Amino acid sequence: MRFHFLLTNHYPYGCYRIEDVVVPIAAGLGELGHNVTYGFDDDIPPWPAVNLVVENFNDPAVVEEIGRRRQSRERYCFGLIAHEDLADPTVFANEDFPDRRPNLERVLGLIDFGWTVIPCDYGNMPGGERMRFLEYGYTAALRRDSTLPKDLDVLFYSDLGPRRLPLFNALVQRKLSVSATFGLLPEYVKFELIGRARLIADARRNEDVRFMAPTRLVIALHAGVGVVSEAFDTGPLSTLYRYVVTTDAGGFLDTCANVARNPDILRLGAMAREAFARDTSMARNLRAAMQGPLFSELAV
Repeated sequence: MRFHFLLTNHYPYGCYRIEDVVVPIAAGLGELGHNVTYGFDDDIPPWPAVNLVVENFNDPAVVEEIGRRRQSRERYCFGLIAHEDLADPTVFANEDFPDRRPNLERVLGLIDFGWTVIPCDYGNMPGGERMRFLEYGYTAALRRDSTLPKDLDVLFYSDLGPRRLPLFNALVQRKLSVSATFGLLPEYVKFELIGRARLIADARRNEDVRFMAPTRLVIALHAGVGVVSEAFDTGPLSTLYRYVVTTDAGGFLDTCANVARNPDILRLGAMAREAFARDTSMARNLRAAMQGPLFSELAV
């Protein structure tokens, strides 16, 4: 079966921001034996291919194209991948992107199914009953081992912003080697930094964030790099905390410094990866999400 990521609504540079959302899903689909392709234009394969669109529809062009394909005589299948909290005003009430939420609501009425990697509630939105929570899990295709020297004590796998930047600076003042990916680096730079890091720091970007960023933990776990997480999420995503070192906001700096200096940190990161691989499976999670008449018809 062909799963085609239709990325026309993400300008090429913006694809760096969704890479960590897309890649584990694509790898899991590949593990299940499916053919995964990507496209930026109007190359939209008809049924029985599945076209996957990744949320961020401030530009309505893709939404309108999906609507046109829905009205054509030829059959098309569309699935949505959502990755943001519907209640986050910095995303869905942002004056710089006024059409993002209205266009998401339009898409929900056009898709055949949807997966959200953030367990927020779509039930009150027309078409929201098609959305299912998709958990990330281990897939061997994303496992990474590095032989680079571990000369970075702490890596912020994220942009910094007003909340993380003071944490970054405070760790530097403690004489630790600290770097960041800033959320926009190409893969070859990003993985070089991860390969050099003793520890990945996981702190939420502001106090009102309700859900952890599962992609940050998943990429670190596949690389066998230890993580210190600010533990605040008590929902379904919190199962990922069992594979990392957790702390509250007040203890974040001390915990990062202590763990980064722990001579056993590399062994602990490797052990966390093996536990993650033993307990979870991206392919199994995808299979569980592919239930219902549509997927029976596709024979997946």
